[in-house]
Amino acid sequence: MASDQTKKILTNYLRKLTNLSGRNKSIFLPRLNADRFLDIQTLSQLNGEKAFSIIESLISGKSKVICPVLDPRMEDANLESARLKKIQRADHFIFEESGSRELHVGWPFVRGKFSDGTFV
Repeated sequence: MASDQTKKILTNYLRKLTNLSGRNKSIFLPRLNADRFLDIQTLSQLNGEKAFSIIESLISGKSKVICPVLDPRMEDANLESARLKKIQRADHFIFEESGSRELHVGWPFVRGKFSDGTFV
């Protein structure tokens, strides 16, 4: 009985493990593609709230309005809404092709280099 439970636990851990190689896009991105990434800070400025409240609602699974879909008075909101729509379409396409959801929240984005010259 204990071996079945141990197998379940190990299988669960196996699913949670992250690939830590240099090719893993969730660990290292040499540059950000503007079509696939957006800064949550810009979304928070559109609604006048803190960026961390958007992250908290993502973690809790609550639905939240993060920017207006179309507002002729706010050009920035229209641009961010269009970027979100592109990301949503790409996610839907990836899900249809591979069956996996590949949306991630990366925090923080760090740029620079270490004292030995290795870029971050």
